[in-house]
Amino acid sequence: MRWGRLAAANYRGVSLPRILGIWLAASGAASALAVAVVRHVGAAGWGALTGALLVFAAGLLDDLSPVGPRGLRNHLRFLVAGRMTTGILKLFVAVGASVVIVALQPPRETIVWLAGIVLLAASANVWNGLDVAPGRALKAFLPVIAVVIAVWPPVAQVPLLPGIAIGAVPALALDLRERAMLGDGGSNLLGLAAGLGLYAVLPGWAVVVAALVAVALNVLADTVTLTRAIQACPPLRWLDRAGRLRPSA
Repeated sequence: MRWGRLAAANYRGVSLPRILGIWLAASGAASALAVAVVRHVGAAGWGALTGALLVFAAGLLDDLSPVGPRGLRNHLRFLVAGRMTTGILKLFVAVGASVVIVALQPPRETIVWLAGIVLLAASANVWNGLDVAPGRALKAFLPVIAVVIAVWPPVAQVPLLPGIAIGAVPALALDLRERAMLGDGGSNLLGLAAGLGLYAVLPGWAVVVAALVAVALNVLADTVTLTRAIQACPPLRWLDRAGRLRPSA
């Protein structure tokens, strides 16, 4: 089957469809509808779903566009030069969606509210940076969402999370076996969902800490790169390679 512009070469040069993000977006939407059947989903829940789908759509647009600059700094250089890129559009959408999503959640202190916006937007970009090797972004997402679900988030406020969490399991298998890829749409969606889940369950001080960590990871990704950081840490290097096809496969 030919996938057109949805197809892209992975890290080994194998052409794969970037469709796992579509699966995760559909899983999140189905989850929200299922939750709405059994309990009231208010503005917070529908706002979270709408914002997440917009972030996914902006990432998908970037997937379908010609290859542009890489890295946040390079995108910002293009913006300063008066040239809009789909990467900058993704950033604007992620920040705007984060503002709306957090604003619709139950009120919290101003510093926590601001940290929540940073956490969601920065997490979306972190997971985009992780998605350069099979399974890496999903391996980072599943432990985070497992902790969130263990704490038991207010499902009516984040009704998309159960579906994305469930959908991430088969997506990981397909990603590791190099049958399909997340693409920017899928990785941005994972990051936003992870940030939203943490914002929903963490106390205020921990939201601030998580936001600072997300910002630090963005700086690391744009300087040292996340791949070099992972390769320099033996446990992370082992986890990163676990389940991946051998280069000769």
